[in-house]
Amino acid sequence: MRFAFVLLVLAACTQPRSKTCTDICTRESDCVTSTNSTIPFDEKECVAACEVLRNDQQNLAKVEQHKECVLGKASCTDVLECP
Repeated sequence: MRFAFVLLVLAACTQPRSKTCTDICTRESDCVTSTNSTIPFDEKECVAACEVLRNDQQNLAKVEQHKECVLGKASCTDVLECP
């Protein structure tokens, strides 16, 4: 039983990440860095959280709206204000 759990965890960790979540989190990470923001940000955690939300039909629209905001803003200051 323990072995099956370990395999499940490893499979979840190695699943490919969506381009949507990678693009969002890369842009946010770049903006946090370039603005010397004090916002705590971990790109890997961002992608993982995004994937969870993206795979939940109730939150999929929110992820898409956030993507449009983050990728549609020219300035990093505006990106960091996206809901």
